[in-house]
Amino acid sequence: MTSTEIVWDGRELDWIDPCKYNNCCREFLRGVGKRYLLHPAFEAAFEKLLNSYRPKKHYTLLLIIPCSYGKPYSQSYIHYFIQKAIWEANAYDDVHQLIVTNAGVVPRELDEYWPWCAYDWNPKYETKDVKREYVDVLTRRLEAYIKRFSNYYSGFAAYLRWDSDSWKAVENVAKKLNLEIPNLAPRTVPVEELEKVSLGGVYEDPDLVLITPTALKKLQCSLRELLKKLKRG
Repeated sequence: MTSTEIVWDGRELDWIDPCKYNNCCREFLRGVGKRYLLHPAFEAAFEKLLNSYRPKKHYTLLLIIPCSYGKPYSQSYIHYFIQKAIWEANAYDDVHQLIVTNAGVVPRELDEYWPWCAYDWNPKYETKDVKREYVDVLTRRLEAYIKRFSNYYSGFAAYLRWDSDSWKAVENVAKKLNLEIPNLAPRTVPVEELEKVSLGGVYEDPDLVLITPTALKKLQCSLRELLKKLKRG
């Protein structure tokens, strides 16, 4: 008779060993503050990313996109529409998606891995000091990632809210590395579109502006134009 007590334990989806941080428990890191920016698991995951990870191939474009409340990101409401727009622009194979978050910088293909699949940072609890530290930490991590893997990309772009702290960090990195990193998101969207995607205000998330029809159409058009330009060299 075979045992069914443990059929699958998910260990191959541990980017780092959880036993080093919480008695072999995959801790769910829910909170806002320095501990949840610089948690040892997030720092170790980032160091492994720099030292042991490689993008699968050379991509035409690195696209920097926001995280989401839903985990893994790829299964979330917002990421579904972003990925759908990239696909419908016939750009999916040319674009490498990089998610930026308090937990680090996360390549799309790693978004199911612990610890990136098990945290919740709620922006409504951020203070001015926390927001400033978030920008500083994300700037450091994103700069290190781009410096480490710049040869894998012909160009860079972002799809982030213009008023977001993540975009501030991207702007910092662009200046530090003397890179052109355009933001493909619109500055404004029609109120009625935002009302619709938020289900009449039931679903509250500032990044919903990124999945309105106006925003997604701009993303598709901008991707097509940018990829043509990059491929021409």
